[in-house]
Amino acid sequence: MRMVALVGLIGGGACLRAAADDAPPNVVFLSVDTLRADRLGCYGYPLDATPHLDDLAERSLVFEDCLTEIPLTGPSFGAMLSSRFPRETGTTRNGLPMPEDTPLATEAFQAAGYETFCVQSNWTLRASVAQLDRGFDVYDDKLRSFRWLFLVSERYAAGVTDAALKLLKKRDATRPFFAWIHYSDPHAPYRFHRRFNPDGRKLRKLDEVAETRARYDSEVAYTDHHIGRLLEALPKEKTFIVFVADHGESLHEHEYVGHGRRGYQTTMRVPLMISGPGVAPGRTDLPARGIDIGPTLLSVAGLEPFAGMLGIDLLDPDAAGDRVRVFETYGGAVPRIPGVRQLLTQLPPVRQGVVEGTWKLIVGGPEAELFDLEADPGEERNLAETDPGRVEALQKRIDMWEELFPRRSRDEEQFEDLRRHDLEVLESQGYL
Repeated sequence: MRMVALVGLIGGGACLRAAADDAPPNVVFLSVDTLRADRLGCYGYPLDATPHLDDLAERSLVFEDCLTEIPLTGPSFGAMLSSRFPRETGTTRNGLPMPEDTPLATEAFQAAGYETFCVQSNWTLRASVAQLDRGFDVYDDKLRSFRWLFLVSERYAAGVTDAALKLLKKRDATRPFFAWIHYSDPHAPYRFHRRFNPDGRKLRKLDEVAETRARYDSEVAYTDHHIGRLLEALPKEKTFIVFVADHGESLHEHEYVGHGRRGYQTTMRVPLMISGPGVAPGRTDLPARGIDIGPTLLSVAGLEPFAGMLGIDLLDPDAAGDRVRVFETYGGAVPRIPGVRQLLTQLPPVRQGVVEGTWKLIVGGPEAELFDLEADPGEERNLAETDPGRVEALQKRIDMWEELFPRRSRDEEQFEDLRRHDLEVLESQGYL
């Protein structure tokens, strides 16, 4: 009975999609690493940093309220493609590979006859690290390892688009395609691009906080420019685009820069928009989450979700809109010490949180933190002491969720050894 109650709360959806013809559509899964929702013009950002994504939003159903499962790249995308919580698959940190016994939405596209290809840009998503390459005919994760003797752990946006355009030109035009194209430029360290300066001021005139944000905005604008090149090249007919970010980024809010261990909206809330045949452009406040991406990708292609998927089709007309969303944060990536990876799958999260309606509870830190997101979107006023009853009620939601979805412990033989170079890159990114 408890499971039925919680699954009912997990459900929810909205449909603004008309019936499509029988020919299979193309499906593009377009993603950007470390992209805050509030840095896009379509989400209210006053600077002109994302004209191409804003244009896409005009043709899309834009989700105002989407949360990641874990604010780390590998776990987040693993949850999207499997529609399972990272704790269930034991992939709670970067460097913990997806188990072979967990099916991925990408495999369903390949089985349905789709031509499938992917262009990656982040080391944590390399096939040898995340093992999310199942179901792809081409999984292009060739990153430039060194530049001027310094380790480079990502492929820049220009190179991502160049690689994607080559694959689009080579594709079999008689078959539908599924493409995952991932950009990573907003990830730290933030490079400043002189041609892309939405703030308009010179860095030397800015204080530390303003400079951090200007550099980040420059990366976002640079990425948007090259996404524009990709969007221009995509087929205009019978093509769905699902755009999302894996997590956000704290830019000195709550005295923190980065992502991974905290649970504030700056890192948990992500942009999400869906465009394609029959999807009516507009905006929705439907509560969405990472595990919904897999079922939604399958749905727009007319494919059925497979057993074990926990998310919903975000375009389903019959799903309710009230949901309880529990999330977790974990520390970084796996270290190189033998046997520790297995241990890490058994360790508790750094933070846990739950969002129900406009209320949000974060636990696991020095004190419980309760926020009314409608009245206090910046999470500046902790109401835990003044509303202990609500804290207790929301804590019970987390406890029930933990009971229903226990953490998976992985035997050491389930892990293939990460290459030494992979570990060096993860360390350079600050995950180790």
